[in-house]
Amino acid sequence: MSNSEALERKLDLLIALTRIGIRDQLERERRVLMADDVSVAILRGCQNWVSAGELKSVVMQATKQSEATVKRRISELVSSGALLRRGATRSVTYKTSGLFDL
Repeated sequence: MSNSEALERKLDLLIALTRIGIRDQLERERRVLMADDVSVAILRGCQNWVSAGELKSVVMQATKQSEATVKRRISELVSSGALLRRGATRSVTYKTSGLFDL
């Protein structure tokens, strides 16, 4: 087993143990998330890296919500760790972190 494989196994174990320890909190957060159509649409639209503009457009069309609402939810999801963000200005992309199962 290589060093990177050993590290990956240890990190996977750490993640699993952490999830067990905070299972109830994660489930409460997941329920709140799933009750919000905009948040669900964002996370479903980010299974792979997607540009901010494309994501906003798709979610606005699917949910009939304003751009401000969609941007606010994206920001909240990034802050909570449910959504990953990379890039800056016009090259921002998003992807679900996998923290919450959909």
